Amino acid sequence: MKSEQIINTVSSNNFFSKKIIKHILYWIGMVVFFGITWGTYDHDYQRSFLIQFFGLPGKIVLVYITLLFLIPKFFVTRKFTLFAIFYFLTLVLTTIIVQRPIMLYHVEPNYLPGWSSKGFFAINEIMKTALDVNNAAILPMAYIFFKFYYNSQQKTLTLEKEKLEAELNQLRNQVHPHFLFNTLNNLYSLIIQKSSNAEAAVLKLSGLMRYMLYEANVPKVPISKEIEYLKNYVDLEKLRFDDQMDISFNTETDKEYIISPFLLIPFVENAFKHGSNLQDGSWIVISIFVKKNNLIMKVENAKSPNTLQNENSEGGIGFSNVKKRLELLYKNKYTLQTEDTGLSYESILKLNLETNDN
Repeated sequence: MKSEQIINTVSSNNFFSKKIIKHILYWIGMVVFFGITWGTYDHDYQRSFLIQFFGLPGKIVLVYITLLFLIPKFFVTRKFTLFAIFYFLTLVLTTIIVQRPIMLYHVEPNYLPGWSSKGFFAINEIMKTALDVNNAAILPMAYIFFKFYYNSQQKTLTLEKEKLEAELNQLRNQVHPHFLFNTLNNLYSLIIQKSSNAEAAVLKLSGLMRYMLYEANVPKVPISKEIEYLKNYVDLEKLRFDDQMDISFNTETDKEYIISPFLLIPFVENAFKHGSNLQDGSWIVISIFVKKNNLIMKVENAKSPNTLQNENSEGGIGFSNVKKRLELLYKNKYTLQTEDTGLSYESILKLNLETNDN
């Protein structure tokens, strides 16, 4: 414990020492820069350096009042108007109380003998002195302002990212209970019918749950895993309908890509929900083609001509959910079209995917 305290103390001292050195170097730089700049007029660099040196007190007072009090008190708390007012007052008072006496009673008599001052409170000379004092604060304030702006931007981006992740997690969490509710209903139906497919359905459900709980607990999954998940879901539905519905599932991919998990299942669920309501002639066609980073998913199901298929109605939570997720995750990278012909309902999703580089 003591060793940790010693290390922390040493680290703190080193940090403080480095900070002091930086400040000293800054003031030396100010003297050298303006000393050389003004010294070029008459090439009397010694006098120019001395004038700049004796002009430091007012500049130091302004800079450290600004850094240690005004910025934390007003600028950081976003009271920008108050910061500007108090900075201006500090500049004026520092100029009159600190800098003007030094310049009038020491610098001018000793280093500027030919200078004819118009008096202590001469507005013109006070303004010139104030501008000279203000020059020292420009660079530190510019650095602080830039740092504040950068940190604000980073904080905003972090908050937006956290908000996005929270919203996405909320949407993803809605998928699980919705899916589980539908699947358990299907399984219950098989058990009630005392179907021999009930046992196989349990195994399929187990595989689906494994994917949901373990494999898909990441922002992106391989497209092959998502397609396999859909295939297992379709197989489970086939067991439930037991050849009473014509179900076609076709996929083709040129290579591996990554996709947000559970993004495609709502389209399939929606098709089964509405395509299984017919007494006869029920059918569903699911096609997924992925080529050159582009996914095209086409899901079509039969429907009664007198039935309105509304994907946003109760039971269509997943479909409404996926629209929000698409907008959050793939904004400007997808198109979604739906068409109701009266005898069939069709959804076409086109999505730009990332390549799986792992």
